Amino acid sequence: MRLGTRTTLLLATALVAAGSAQAQDAPSAGGILRVATFEPLCLDLNEGSSRNSQTAMQDVYDRLISKNLDGTFHPWIASAWEISEDGLTYTFTIRDGVIFHDATPLDAEAVRVNLQRWVDDKNAGGVPVASVAADGATVTLTLSEPYSPLLHDLSEPQLGLVSPTSMTEFSKEARCEGGPGVTAGSGPFRVAARAVGQSLTLERNPDYNWAPADAAHEGPAYLDGVELRFLAEDAVRVGAVESGQADIATVIPAIAVPAIEANSALQLLRTEQPGIPWSFWLNQSKAPLDDQRVREALRIGVDFAGLVQAVFLGTATPAYGAITPGIPWAYVPEFEGAWRFDAAAAQALLDEAGWVPGADGIRVKDGVRLALRDVSAVNWNNQQRELFAQGIQAGLQAIGVEYTRDVLDFASVDQIFNNNEYDIVDTSQAAGDPNLLFGAFFSTQTWAVSNTNWGFVNDPALDAALETGLHSADQDARAAAYREAQQIINDNAYLLPIANNQVLVAARSSVNGVIFHNSGQIGSYHGTWLAP
Repeated sequence: MRLGTRTTLLLATALVAAGSAQAQDAPSAGGILRVATFEPLCLDLNEGSSRNSQTAMQDVYDRLISKNLDGTFHPWIASAWEISEDGLTYTFTIRDGVIFHDATPLDAEAVRVNLQRWVDDKNAGGVPVASVAADGATVTLTLSEPYSPLLHDLSEPQLGLVSPTSMTEFSKEARCEGGPGVTAGSGPFRVAARAVGQSLTLERNPDYNWAPADAAHEGPAYLDGVELRFLAEDAVRVGAVESGQADIATVIPAIAVPAIEANSALQLLRTEQPGIPWSFWLNQSKAPLDDQRVREALRIGVDFAGLVQAVFLGTATPAYGAITPGIPWAYVPEFEGAWRFDAAAAQALLDEAGWVPGADGIRVKDGVRLALRDVSAVNWNNQQRELFAQGIQAGLQAIGVEYTRDVLDFASVDQIFNNNEYDIVDTSQAAGDPNLLFGAFFSTQTWAVSNTNWGFVNDPALDAALETGLHSADQDARAAAYREAQQIINDNAYLLPIANNQVLVAARSSVNGVIFHNSGQIGSYHGTWLAP
């Protein structure tokens, strides 16, 4: 798709062919793509996965199947698959001739080992897997009950296939740090160098000849390599692409958008982020957020819609549901405007809940201050969220709520989550299927089982709706279930949705063939090329 302008809003079905000036030219081979981005949490996505990790490693690890931006599935390492009529048995035929970067075969047994590790270590992410078996060139995955998003899950980067030899020869810690000879996938690029805290260098896999059926081309990647440079500061990443020290900069702050759009050497790429919007997960396992009146007071006590407009400068919309417009079939536009800023009503709710203003204006109840601790990880943070938090702090203080936000490294937030030492978690979650809601709100899916029900929500009606969404094979039934789930979440203020963000990427005009993955993050560089 040729870009009509240098700024293009990509809907879920759109493909980005970056570099309008060169889009009509034949792709050129060679060159190193320099990407200013964030450091991955871990190079073995089974041991530690984050959006940054998935983006960094998606060209190293192939997956069983591919999911296109239009939601259709295509063969990849699995050349074909069959689903039994009862939806319980999935049989995958593994293509022949695929080789891991460590020269070992990616065959049916290797796929079985990967899936079994997912089951053993991650409880299959909540997928009801009863067994995994390999027989010849096929792998059979049997479920204990139907689970309709299975193909979607298998297409996600976190289920990239790792060499079983690498799993055996190296410890979890070694595979997480990764490096040449340690990190072994089968993708179009392999790890050539790893400098912790600084960069990750990928080189072209010259033997690559098993791209997914929906790839832009077959054979090895056009680029000689990709150099990921870890630059956590927004201004530094933007400066790198503006100065030509980088070809691409990810996670562009809204404040930088006008300058990028005005720079003829750059192009701005963007898409709606699918998944759960940037939100507050409200911890209902303890006071004060175990009281729905307090949760509702937070929702209307701050002018969130005004802050979205002021801080995100048109690159986000106010969120009123637990699914973003990036998943159109599960998004509920009727929720828009479901609540509005009303400080007086918020204060009345807090009065009713027994929280009365103290000497310094912060409310107290039974001698306890109404103080809320919000925790977020460095990898989930950005400049806009920091600015936004300042607005939230001022707004909440005006109604008598003390608000602090701690942005910490992942190891620290992991400990805080395990110790239940927080009131709020602020982040977003990206994926192309609303089954994210199961992990975020189903009663058993807490952090202790490696999932994200940070609010400790325990609602049988919500559980039932989420289970219907998982088990039904009918798209209309799934949409109805997820609409009901979102209604329950809103009615009980289990989540405070804040902003439906766009994913913003800046690239030099010489960069072509950049795509977005169906989960909203920047996609594979297999078809990316640099104009001479």
